[in-house]
Amino acid sequence: MTQADTKMSNDFPAPTAAQMKKQILFRRWFAVIFISLAAASFYFGWFVTRNVREEAKQTDIQLRSVSWAIMSYSVANNAMPTSQEEFVKFISAHPQCLSATRRAGEWPASQEAAQANLVPADIAAAVAGRIEVIWPPTGNLTPVLQVRGRPSGVGTIEKVNEWLQNWNHAAATAAPK
Repeated sequence: MTQADTKMSNDFPAPTAAQMKKQILFRRWFAVIFISLAAASFYFGWFVTRNVREEAKQTDIQLRSVSWAIMSYSVANNAMPTSQEEFVKFISAHPQCLSATRRAGEWPASQEAAQANLVPADIAAAVAGRIEVIWPPTGNLTPVLQVRGRPSGVGTIEKVNEWLQNWNHAAATAAPK
């Protein structure tokens, strides 16, 4: 066998010192750029997540406040509210009804319990802003709370709507016939 027979066709000559420096420089820059992008992605994701969680917390406070206010309206008027104007007007005129405790049931018994020990939100601002209420045509039906495309805590919308459903059902079954 000759040397030409043993030499493989894909054998390349050893890189020169200048080529080695270029390869090392390329690898270092690649690593620096990759690590920088990874750090920037982590930083961006961390701040976005933190901001969304804060938004969800504010939305949950407003959901809980509006739900409690609807139950308070129901106690005072023996019917659920049927319009935003009627509801906000009553709550603005009778803020003391929000602090009254309720009978025990599948809903919170006090405003503090409804708020999960957080500061209650302004009801008028909540229903005009983040919280959308689908008002029933009559006072014997339950309003439905939704958020206007805002983040909310896991299960909060379902929980407050369940409070209202249970509250309205208990009021309907307790009413004299």
